[in-house]
Amino acid sequence: MPGMLRCSRCLSRYVPSVGLTLALLAGGAVALQGQGFGIAAGMNFADRHDIDVGSAKATFNNSTGYHVGIEFEVGAGPLALRPGVFYQRLGSYDFPSGSEFNLSAVEVPVDVRLTVLPLPVVSPYVVAGPVLTFPQATGDFGNAVKSMSLTADIGAGVKINLPGSGLVLMPELRYSHGVTDYLKDSFQIGGATIQPSSDSKRLAHVMLRLHVFF
Repeated sequence: MPGMLRCSRCLSRYVPSVGLTLALLAGGAVALQGQGFGIAAGMNFADRHDIDVGSAKATFNNSTGYHVGIEFEVGAGPLALRPGVFYQRLGSYDFPSGSEFNLSAVEVPVDVRLTVLPLPVVSPYVVAGPVLTFPQATGDFGNAVKSMSLTADIGAGVKINLPGSGLVLMPELRYSHGVTDYLKDSFQIGGATIQPSSDSKRLAHVMLRLHVFF
């Protein structure tokens, strides 16, 4: 329940502006073809380095997280544009002092989806695009993360039209890699200055995601 409350608070900060963008896209989509509005959710599996803390390390654990969001798709022919807004629970770090650094983010992906083989029921596709990431950290660790970072996503999936239901399912495998740092070059924890190495300051994770369009 606390995680879901944090999810609601984080989304409430960004949904209005992103929602306006999605509405404008919807208004301009009359001459285009697309899936319209949808929801998506899935699991993410992170791969991040530990953070050096003097002679010890802050250990990254709980590498399996989740994400949930809303999105809009519009396209023409084999190409489609799919912006959205997501809440993502990314994992946590355990510090030698016993403190825990819980990491989450609000993400705004702008996917470009290319249908590889258009078929009536099942159509494979590839997807890629930039993602604006707004990291969130709990408690004393709020000063450890930057206000925004950039990641890049690539992936592949299949579009499944469910006959007679009007629903479209898109199971998808994605990889996300940080283009810019999400951690600051240095930050204070319990009076100590932490300077994370370059290989621990960028996000990287694999995602399994299911899109549902109505």
